[in-house]
Amino acid sequence: MSLLDSLIAAVLKADGDGLVMHVGERPYVLTPAGAANLSDRPMGVEAMNNVLADLLTVEDGFTLRELGAVERDVTIETAPGERFRLVAARTGDDIWVEFQRTRRTPDTGATVRMPVTAVPVVPPMGGPATLPPAPRPRMAPAHGPVPPPVPAEAPPSPPEPHTAPTLAPPPPATRPVDTPAAARASAAGPPLAPVSKPTPAPAPAPPRDLPPAVVLPLSRSPIRPDPPPRVTPQAPPRHLGIGRLLRTAAARGAASLYLMAEARPSIRIDDEMFVLDSEPPLSTPEVEALVLELAPSGSREALAGGSTAEWVCELPDVGRVRCLSFRDQRGPGAVFRLIPTRLVSADQLGLSRDIQSLCGERDGLILVAGPRLSGKSTLVSAFVDLVNRNRSDYVITLETEIKFVHENRKAMVSQREVRGDVEVMASSVRSALRENPDVLVIDDMRNAEVMGLALEAADSGHLVIASVTAHTTMTAIARLIESAPIERQTHIALALSETLRGAVAQVLLRKSGGGRVAARELLLNTPSVAALLAEGKVGQLSLAIDSGRKYGMVPMNDALAAFVQSGAVEAREAYRKAYDRVAFLEQLRRDGIDTSFVERLA
Repeated sequence: MSLLDSLIAAVLKADGDGLVMHVGERPYVLTPAGAANLSDRPMGVEAMNNVLADLLTVEDGFTLRELGAVERDVTIETAPGERFRLVAARTGDDIWVEFQRTRRTPDTGATVRMPVTAVPVVPPMGGPATLPPAPRPRMAPAHGPVPPPVPAEAPPSPPEPHTAPTLAPPPPATRPVDTPAAARASAAGPPLAPVSKPTPAPAPAPPRDLPPAVVLPLSRSPIRPDPPPRVTPQAPPRHLGIGRLLRTAAARGAASLYLMAEARPSIRIDDEMFVLDSEPPLSTPEVEALVLELAPSGSREALAGGSTAEWVCELPDVGRVRCLSFRDQRGPGAVFRLIPTRLVSADQLGLSRDIQSLCGERDGLILVAGPRLSGKSTLVSAFVDLVNRNRSDYVITLETEIKFVHENRKAMVSQREVRGDVEVMASSVRSALRENPDVLVIDDMRNAEVMGLALEAADSGHLVIASVTAHTTMTAIARLIESAPIERQTHIALALSETLRGAVAQVLLRKSGGGRVAARELLLNTPSVAALLAEGKVGQLSLAIDSGRKYGMVPMNDALAAFVQSGAVEAREAYRKAYDRVAFLEQLRRDGIDTSFVERLA
């Protein structure tokens, strides 16, 4: 049951005329017997923000922010025939929400909105509160229709005109109500002569058609003294829509969509920014409206408060989208990262057979290294896909951000998003190991505790695939050892010499004709590499890779130079992504490639 259904059900259960919620007060239902509290705790600002997010539509929220108040009729399927009026107002942290019940008269079905006499009425310009002058109309009972009123005793028939004495007119009285019966009597002709003895006037029959009553506020005076001025909100243009913008970005192969106030939307393709010139600059209300189309309730309040928010949603023809909202000096903004729906296989990535063979190991540690935005997640996902297609294993992935979703094929894959500090990741690793997985994938192994757990798991018979932010395989291994306390670094190096199966480092380069290509370095734990690790001579691993080409190992400079020689990548781009640039330039000169661009860069 939604919040709207629950609130309306509370009013109907108490046969009340409305429900009031206000910051700092307990929510209550106005009943014929008085106010009935729904909770013993007053409503806080956060709770009222959540109520607004659940009750209001995107258009209502836009109107509330612009005007400070919004109202509309609501009905629910569980209470056919019942109509309510939702009224919400807000000024800063002063939030007020009320439901006003509209009843139907039992004889004609005309709707009457019931006023309340026990609650002060707020004057329009902050004057003193008064009570409604009219008494409370008779309420329908909770069960069954209202019984018809008992007719008053009929007055005696007036005497004949010739016997009636002449009397003085009675003193002036209150102006009678102009009822349909009185109108018909006045239209029939002149009034009859008064009788000698005044008789009580007959009770007027209940009117058949009651005009709608005046809607009176059900709560106390709000904090703001005056209502905000009536300003027509600037609605976002109908041709704009976040779904259309995301589909446009996906069709162009973009990885991200950027929205900022007073600027045109932009997209990122192959690590380059492009402005959508066909789109007009977005105003602040337009950016807010576009973000609110996808934002859940908690993120809406964060956007309104100026803080950052992050959530994941899924759209047809686009796939999964990770959304991040923020506020800068120009106003609100958001970044939408498009997560590909289809996995990229190992063959599509162009992984060599030596790299693919690492996924056939039954235990040990496989490291995936690379700088920021180098495609580490895509490479790890390809490893999981290889295991999923070729092995009947139980695979658990612990990811800071789930990008690629794996369906169970030959293996059973359980993907879990772990967000938080290093303690959360360490706790998740311990919990996953209690399930005895065959393959454990750890995203971004950053601290000594997680690294120690990964080495213990690899030593106890699990295959562990972990990613590390580093440019080369040598720097990745050195970072793991140096992250441990000094007294444990020798132990970590010895454990790596025994459990490491291989390490792959990857960088992405821009191709000359557009797009990107990956250059990969491969380190295999041969006996010479294991000896260097056990002795703590990590700095000599690059020499071991150079001498290990016959085993399938590939230095990073060889991979970069191969793309330059084939013409797929410019020498300047490869030089920019090289880690050991001096050695890379010497290799280019040996291959007869012009390196004069380095002088121009200097």
